[in-house]
Amino acid sequence: MQSTTNRVEFIGGPFDGHRQVVALPEALSDTVALPVNRNVYRMLAGLPATDNMVTTSIAVYELEVIEGRPRYYFLGSTSPVEPFAQA
Repeated sequence: MQSTTNRVEFIGGPFDGHRQVVALPEALSDTVALPVNRNVYRMLAGLPATDNMVTTSIAVYELEVIEGRPRYYFLGSTSPVEPFAQA
């Protein structure tokens, strides 16, 4: 039986301390880019999204698995207009 307590933790950046339940921890992406806006925070808190929330930045995280625990570490953020212009 699959455990429902598999979580990935976010370290640093705008999502610092957030823990996300994941069904398949072995299928996590090596790198994730997440929009930063009020809707994201509302949804993480279990609230419904609202219309017209402007993305203020894109947060980039890299996956590390230490002692079997997956964690995304904050690499930096970039503009939502040209997210890869600074790469």
